[in-house]
This record gives sequence, structure tokens and C-alpha cells, in this order.
Amino acid sequence: MENLGESSMRRSGGSPFGSKNKPKDNPSTTNKWVEGFAQDNGVSLAILTRSGAISEVALKHKGSQLQSQEFKEQLNLVSFSGAYILSPSGGGSSSTKFFNTSLVRDDYSVVSGSALHMVALGPVLLSVFFLSDPKFYKITTTD
Repeated sequence: MENLGESSMRRSGGSPFGSKNKPKDNPSTTNKWVEGFAQDNGVSLAILTRSGAISEVALKHKGSQLQSQEFKEQLNLVSFSGAYILSPSGGGSSSTKFFNTSLVRDDYSVVSGSALHMVALGPVLLSVFFLSDPKFYKITTTD
């Protein structure tokens, strides 16, 4: 059983409260983590649901001539969906990769777009569907 008094005396980096030792600057980049997990485990994945807070995000709107927008503030995830599908030939290169998100700012305005990178402010919980051997089909429709 954890002693609550002890755990509240430690900073997130594991140093005692008041210590001058700062944790190493190793931000949790959500997109890179998802890609790395898929590559390391040789699986494709689809993100179904999410929760958490983000401290930094760069968003791009597909088809837009505008450059990406970057936000460096506390943002709460409203939606985060995407997929990382390994190429059929393997080798770690992805044939499909996208991450779309909507986030709420402190003033309750919503920002959204294709996430180029996101840095988690704390724990981010993702519900993910894994595909260990995806099949690719070309589907044609006739109207």
C-alpha cells in the first residue's frame, strides 16, 4: 500500500520536494509514441477514444494553403482519432498515417485539424484497436 504522505512529497520526476534536481526534458509527444508503439510491436492500430490534456500542438488543415498553427497552452482533448497502418511489405514504413484532433482552449474556443505533433501535459488515455495482420483491398463501386 502506498503512503500518500510520501508520494505527495515527490515531484513528477521522482526527486524529493524542494530538490534542485530537475527532471530531464523529455516531453511525451503523443504522435511519436503511437507510431513507435506500432512499429516496435509490428501492429497497425486505430485510435477509438481519448482523454487527457495537451500542452503543445501543431495543427494543419488538409487542402489549406495556410501554414500549420501551433498552440502552446493547456488544451483539453475533445476528440483524437487516427490510424497508423503498417505497409504490407513491412520494414517500418507506414502506408497510412493520420491523426485528427479537436481541442478546447481555456476560453472554451475549439481548435481542430490534422495533428502534426502533440505534447501531453500529463497522462493521455487512448483506447486503441490493434490489427496484427491487416489485409488491403481495392474496392470499386458502380453507381
